[in-house]
Amino acid sequence: MEKTFDQKMRCVRLYIEEHTMTDKTQEVHCKYLGDTEELCWVFQPDKFDQEELTLSLRETIARCLKCPVFDEAIRRSTGRRKSDKLLTLTLHRLLGQLVDYDTELVSITGSLQKKVEELAVLKSVSEALLKTQDLRKVMLITLTGVTSGEAFGFNRGMVFLVNTDTKTIDGQIGLGHLERDEAPMVWSQISSQKLTFDDLIDRILNGPDLPPNRLTTAIEKISIPLRPEYGILPRTIIDKQSYFVESFEGDIIVDRGLRLIMKDTPFAAIPLIYEGSPLGVILVDNSINHKPITAEDIATLETLANQAASKIENAILQNKLEVRFAELQHIHALLMDNQKYLVKSERLADLGRLATTVAHEIKTPLITIGGYADRVLKKAEAGQIDLQSMKTMHDEIMRLERICKEMLDYSQKSQLNLEQNDLNQIISETLHLEAGKLKYQNINFETDFYPEKLQLLSDKDRLKQVLYNLIHNAAEAMANGGKIKIQTGRKGDYVFLRIEDNGCGMESDVMQKLFTPFFTNKRNGTGLGLPVSKKIIDDHGGNIVVESEPNKGTAFTINLPCKNEKLGKEL
Repeated sequence: MEKTFDQKMRCVRLYIEEHTMTDKTQEVHCKYLGDTEELCWVFQPDKFDQEELTLSLRETIARCLKCPVFDEAIRRSTGRRKSDKLLTLTLHRLLGQLVDYDTELVSITGSLQKKVEELAVLKSVSEALLKTQDLRKVMLITLTGVTSGEAFGFNRGMVFLVNTDTKTIDGQIGLGHLERDEAPMVWSQISSQKLTFDDLIDRILNGPDLPPNRLTTAIEKISIPLRPEYGILPRTIIDKQSYFVESFEGDIIVDRGLRLIMKDTPFAAIPLIYEGSPLGVILVDNSINHKPITAEDIATLETLANQAASKIENAILQNKLEVRFAELQHIHALLMDNQKYLVKSERLADLGRLATTVAHEIKTPLITIGGYADRVLKKAEAGQIDLQSMKTMHDEIMRLERICKEMLDYSQKSQLNLEQNDLNQIISETLHLEAGKLKYQNINFETDFYPEKLQLLSDKDRLKQVLYNLIHNAAEAMANGGKIKIQTGRKGDYVFLRIEDNGCGMESDVMQKLFTPFFTNKRNGTGLGLPVSKKIIDDHGGNIVVESEPNKGTAFTINLPCKNEKLGKEL
């Protein structure tokens, strides 16, 4: 019986001589039995590893509180020195364990709270980055997250970006102080205004652009060659990994300007990498409070850097597109100026040709009119009326009027009276007016109209003028009669009109000069009909295409937009 008692009471031997325990009672006591005469859960934990102890502590205490042996010891402890000592040791060890685990709990709670704050900042930064494409704002938002006292809490943050053109790392922006005595004033201002992290982000997104701080001004002057011998920043880019620098020995920082900014303060350099391509570096330090930068801090910074890298890449591309667009706008402006100059020069040259043409064109009918006027006057003195001479004078005067009108149409800026019109209807009205003349010239016409209305914003009378010129030219190309075919249709955002004849056609050299002012191969032509027609179509936002083959005929195709860009309307 004594042997059985010793085996079952290894963990507790309080009063062997005074107490006897049954097998059944012992089964509810300690799980871990030892060879000591002390309570196992008071002194035996040293035999187990920390993880096992942590997992079993609560269960162990709960079992011991239910243990009849421990309960008996408490009930019979009064006046018993050994029992008093046992209870004292028990309570001492319990209190010690409680203090240790309370300290550990506080530490764990602090770590969890920091993680929660870091995650909240990462979430806010991520949401803010989605709201802007401006590179400067993207970098400011990122650095605001890095220096946020609620989470990361670094005293300073700086961004350097790779310049692929110059193969350098160029300083972009900094957030924090340049000199240490500036920091208290900045922090005091933020504290007095009670600005939260979200307030600072909102200022960046929606507030006015602030002038660069002293740190940014200093950083913008830094440009470091992208080669490893130039220090830790190029190495961070080349190696695509983070570095923590405690000592400035050797070539850690070669650039003098950056060394003056850092002032031997330990720092971390975090690469900005997007899809395997390094974009730049985030550099952070704690030059004021000298808080150590841990591996955990660097790991969290890498998460933030990865989050910001994609937005920085997009912002860089956006910035390049804006620069390229500005360059194209500048080039376009130069081209427009050159075009205006050329047009002006061309118009001046045209005026010279115009003067020559006017002198030639007007001189002939004026001489004719003068001769016939003399004849009419002479016959009038004799009491006779020379109707034929008067008719000739009238025809020449009408010719002069037509010449003057066409020259004015070409030289003056068109004022279009834009209205909603159906192209088919405009053609029908024009053909109705010309039908009799065409029939007299033994010319037939065939129409192939688009089955639906071809609505467009246009000047009806101006388009009729173009149609008249083209039909008149087609008729003149068929001296012995022929056929004019007129077709309309629609292609995408354009309507088209095609006027085709089976007349004499043209050689290629003549086609190239068709729209040159004052060029004509007609005896009584002014050389302004087609240039005026082209100008009217150009003013409508359209174009004219000419096809011709000698002895087979000519076709003019006019394309007009359904949408008038000037008025921004689509009909």
